[in-house]
Amino acid sequence: MRKHQFAKIDCNCTRRATHLKCVFCGVMEYRSLDEARRMSLGQAECQHGDAPQVPPQERFRAMMGGTLDCLAPDYDTHFKPD
Repeated sequence: MRKHQFAKIDCNCTRRATHLKCVFCGVMEYRSLDEARRMSLGQAECQHGDAPQVPPQERFRAMMGGTLDCLAPDYDTHFKPD
């Protein structure tokens, strides 16, 4: 199983939620950063072949009701213009 890696889109939102886009498949989500760090197994699954694999221990925890962290390591700067 592969998981999304979300990065922030600069939307100038004044709310706690923001627009997030998967770095690999491009799917868009509107949620807070905390919600992106705590996604269920079904929400976190990415179909793109380059998305990172979920380690077996993390997948097992998610199957038992845990969550997956789907924020990209550079989530706050990935889509910023150079």
